Amino acid sequence: MLMYHPALDANHCLYRIVSILHATGDAPISWPLLRMLDFYYLFPSQLKKIKPWPSEIRKLKAQVMKIPDQFEDLSNPTRTFFELETFQKTATLELIAKGVLSKSSFDKGIMELEPDSLPSAYTALLDIDDFLKSDAFEVITKGLPSTKFSGANGLKSRTGLMEHVYDL
Repeated sequence: MLMYHPALDANHCLYRIVSILHATGDAPISWPLLRMLDFYYLFPSQLKKIKPWPSEIRKLKAQVMKIPDQFEDLSNPTRTFFELETFQKTATLELIAKGVLSKSSFDKGIMELEPDSLPSAYTALLDIDDFLKSDAFEVITKGLPSTKFSGANGLKSRTGLMEHVYDL
């Protein structure tokens, strides 16, 4: 029996990355943060496991608690997050090669769409995607990027997805 999951689909990863960067607009998104946002795009119910919830986005916690639990059992989120990196790197490099992501920004550690790189038909597709209108996506693209990322009280620590001990 063949099983499909968007986490293992390189084209879906391209779509997720573009969707996230399009929604975050001019906010600077680092590579590690983009990886985390992509993880939560795939597994939005994992947002409920961020402990303690960041006080900067306290008002969004009610939206997170309404997210339905996922069907699949994600017994080791950290491992899943680690395994996603191969797909994320490949997708990012392809988007740079196609001129969708800015190579100069990428070289500085910032993920940024090139201005006017997306055709209007593609942005129209983004506008009708129901998930991109959801509370979960709002938390992922508006809430999480506005919180502290590194350090003992940052997202890396609160999520348990990344090592944070050596952060400044």
